This record gives sequence, C-alpha cells and structure tokens, in this order.
Amino acid sequence: MRQMGIRLGQVASSAAAAVAITSLGTQSALGKLPSTFSDPSAEEGAKSAGLPSTNLFTVRTTTAEKMQAMSNVSLLNERISQIQDHSTGLPNLDQSKLSPQKREMFERAMAASQSRKLAALLNQRGTCLALIGERSKAISDLDEAVISDKSYAPAFNNRAWMMAQAGNLDAAMVDVNKAIELSPEMAEAYDTRGTIYMALKQYEPAMKDFNSSIQNREDYAEAYYHRALLHKLNGNTSQSSADEKRAIELGYPVQGQ
Repeated sequence: MRQMGIRLGQVASSAAAAVAITSLGTQSALGKLPSTFSDPSAEEGAKSAGLPSTNLFTVRTTTAEKMQAMSNVSLLNERISQIQDHSTGLPNLDQSKLSPQKREMFERAMAASQSRKLAALLNQRGTCLALIGERSKAISDLDEAVISDKSYAPAFNNRAWMMAQAGNLDAAMVDVNKAIELSPEMAEAYDTRGTIYMALKQYEPAMKDFNSSIQNREDYAEAYYHRALLHKLNGNTSQSSADEKRAIELGYPVQGQ
C-alpha cells in the first residue's frame, strides 16, 4: 500500500500538492491509505484479544514522506475550510428568472458537487494525518468523508485499512466491501481486502483479490508485494520471489533489498 508515502495520490512536492488538492478527481483521489509507522500497542492489543497480527497492515515510510504529509495538511486545512464555509447558492445567476423546480435542481447539483469535493479533501487530509501519526484525527476525517459523500469509495477503502491496522478486521471488511461495491475496478480496495483475508488466514479468497488488484492495475507494486507474502505462506517460493522482484521494480521498499 504505498505511493510516495501516500497510499493514495502521489504528491512529490508542495507545488505538486497544491495542484493535486485544487484539482481532485472524483474517484482517483487517494485510493489507498498512507504508509504508517508500526504501532506496537495495536499489535499487543490484537494479540491479547486473540486477533490476527496487525503487522500485515504496517508499511515502511520515510522521514521525507512524513514531512511532506505535514505540509500537505496545512494546504488541505485551508481548502476544507473554504468548502465548508461556501454557500450552496447560485452565484452569478439571477435566481428570479429561474422556476422553483430549476432552482431546486441547480441547488441540489451544487450541493452534491460540494459534498464530493469535501469528501475527497477530507479523505486526503485523513491519509496525511495517518502518515504523521494522528490516528484519531485521521479516522475522524475519514468518518466525515463518508458522511459527506456516501458514494466516495476511496474514503471507505482508507478507513478499512485503518480499522485493520487497529485489529478491527470485521469493521475493516464491511468498509472495504462497500468500497468495492462502489468502485468495482479499484485495485487498492482489492489489495486491502486481500490483506484482510490473509490476516484471517483465508488464503484462497486473498489470492483471488490480489490477482484482481493486479488485473485492474498492472503496476500496483503493493499488490505484488502482498501476493509475494501469500505465495511464501503457501510454500510457493519461486512465485513469491518473482512477485517480490516485481514489487521492487515498481518501487515498493521491500526490506533488505
């Protein structure tokens, strides 16, 4: 689950971040959560509760990526505030010339557009907050994102990953299934669900999901890495090595490479 430390949209610089923030797409904005540091307390909590290991949901990151996320949060704070304060009225239109039906139609369309933009920005800020260790704030943003737009798949997928990190695999599965329902070709969501299945030791559906992730996005390094882990668990060392090699070629920071 990794794309430049932001398992979602690749943001290489502050200038690039500004462009990404002001021109978010509908479904492409941050499909997967950011890389996060290991959380020993969550791991111990999972063990004491008899839950599967949360280590599968920890991805390595760098100090530079964390610093970039902090910078992005500042930019996102401003954009989110602008949208939250924005009136849903009809600017530059003489509303007296509109019939009540047309006025209502335009207002609904504008409200839906604003909700989608807000969900995308909250989703992005949530992933950045997760990257810098602000877990509770990150989840709060993702909660708000799915409330703002109940059809915004990336936020469901990102929240699923965070729930899995915390050891709550049941809630994670509900969210990721919703993400796939909303966006059946989202490679990141299949990778998330495959990793959840792997944590649950349900290896057959896990393999199916990793295959679907790669079929939908052939250059998705994280899915290759997770499939390599699954091949290793199944004793398929040659296939595991091939997938790990491909993950490294695509930029995934496999330990020991």
